Amino acid sequence: MKLRADESKWIEERMKVYEIKYRNVYNEILDHVMSAIEERRRAGDSRDIESLFQQVVDMHLGGTDGIKKLVVEHENIYKEGLKKLWVQSLNHYLTWPMLGFAIVVLLLSLKLPDVGLVKSFVFVMYILMACSPTVYAYFLFRDRVMTTVDGKLSFFRMHLIKKASISAAIFFNVIYLVSPGIIANTPIIILVIVMMLFTLLNLASIHFCRQFKSSSSLSR
Repeated sequence: MKLRADESKWIEERMKVYEIKYRNVYNEILDHVMSAIEERRRAGDSRDIESLFQQVVDMHLGGTDGIKKLVVEHENIYKEGLKKLWVQSLNHYLTWPMLGFAIVVLLLSLKLPDVGLVKSFVFVMYILMACSPTVYAYFLFRDRVMTTVDGKLSFFRMHLIKKASISAAIFFNVIYLVSPGIIANTPIIILVIVMMLFTLLNLASIHFCRQFKSSSSLSR
């Protein structure tokens, strides 16, 4: 039996007391609760919505602790889905043609003069390749998973950006830990090897975002 609009609204308001952080997880658990209540109504339980809600939460979900456990389970499912998608995207570019391209670039880098101008150019390329996946993800998803509702965070806004920003995190951590003098004295070929790593992460991040967008099971 379908719930009335005012009953659905009451449940939505009541669910706020559990302070579920992410909108995606909140919607999943809300649907779970409503479905359980509708099932009881179909079975002939005509009690008021407050009584039915409390019974479902206490007996079907295990009370407040049960809801917390369910929240963690849903978050872990989403995280595993994103992790699997990221690994697939990385493996997509761990190929022999990619290795061959990297070797050619490294061989060509041996011809580059070991001067400050060249190193500055490589450093600028670091910045572009490290930051571009984050920018790409933002503009690709700003009208979908990047939007929050009722002040709740989007799970995917948090974790998608984390995955897409791996290369940026590596870059800025290296800058923080390594002094400019060490970078300035690093041989060109070493800098180019690092640049190829950023290229791989850049391509994988963009592929990851595209795969995520086409994956209806994750982007709901």
